[in-house]
Amino acid sequence: MIDLKLKLNAGYVLVFGPLLIVLAILAIHFLREDTPRTRGKKDLKNGLFRAIPPLGAAFLSLQFFLLLAPKGECNTFQRSRFLFEWLHAFKPEYCMYLPAETQEHMPWLFEPPILQAWMQIILPMIALAVVVKDWRTLAG
Repeated sequence: MIDLKLKLNAGYVLVFGPLLIVLAILAIHFLREDTPRTRGKKDLKNGLFRAIPPLGAAFLSLQFFLLLAPKGECNTFQRSRFLFEWLHAFKPEYCMYLPAETQEHMPWLFEPPILQAWMQIILPMIALAVVVKDWRTLAG
């Protein structure tokens, strides 16, 4: 039997979730067969269903800014610093209650975190653009 213990927590979801969602959208967009039978219909219900992944990426990106901060600075950290200051890479603290052991297993942010913060802004826009382009090119 395989005993696999992953140290996956909320920090990993917030840091890497939008990227994984965009990669999944791009994979579906470029790897699917382009036949009318597999494309679906161009209607509002289909468009709303396709909007779920980009909205999920946007939600996770927003949570990245609201819930992650340098250790001990949850109440005082200006979230705009992620976007406009050249901070050094750090292991963020999840600013909602998590046990200390879980906090120890948070992922490090990239060096410099400003790149990762702007990525959190751009990735949901890429996801939305690909989904809208795909929906607009539907047959029917």
